[in-house]
Amino acid sequence: MISRHFLISAAIAAISLSSCSAFQTTSTAGSPSVIGRALKGSLPRASSVQSTSLYAATKKAAAPKAKRKTAAKKTAAKAKDKDAEEVVNFKKAEFVAGVAQRTGMTKAESESALAAVLDVITTEVASGKRISLPGFGTFKLNYRKARKGRNPKTGEEIDIKASFSPSFSASKVFKELANPNR
Repeated sequence: MISRHFLISAAIAAISLSSCSAFQTTSTAGSPSVIGRALKGSLPRASSVQSTSLYAATKKAAAPKAKRKTAAKKTAAKAKDKDAEEVVNFKKAEFVAGVAQRTGMTKAESESALAAVLDVITTEVASGKRISLPGFGTFKLNYRKARKGRNPKTGEEIDIKASFSPSFSASKVFKELANPNR
């Protein structure tokens, strides 16, 4: 992490060097001079050593540490997203067509079968039963006790009521299919 004193001294050096014509960032040939390249490397995230870099250097120096950490976390999250594969949505109609193709049923029969399966799962789990489908996973109901929370907008403390939440745990076989390289 670059200290605030270093940023201020770099900004002062940039002001004094940029005002002197011998130390301009670009030479007459149009390529950056040695001193211009050195100054560019010393200022964080500056594209050139002009008023923009000074503004960026002083703005970064004035930014609180929490905001800098948040920006670093966002950058790391974007890098993770680029590494991860893009998720493709599989719509209900495509799902029903896939079931119909594998079972030999019509699409209408497959859709009614899917509706029946989902209805059984939701009603039984809502009543407190645990549904275990070997090779796929387990549906169950979790209890969340009452607790205190905060309104993120106002910071006001609020009471969160106790509630039940349905959950799904994938089976070992399902997890292995999802992670073939492990």
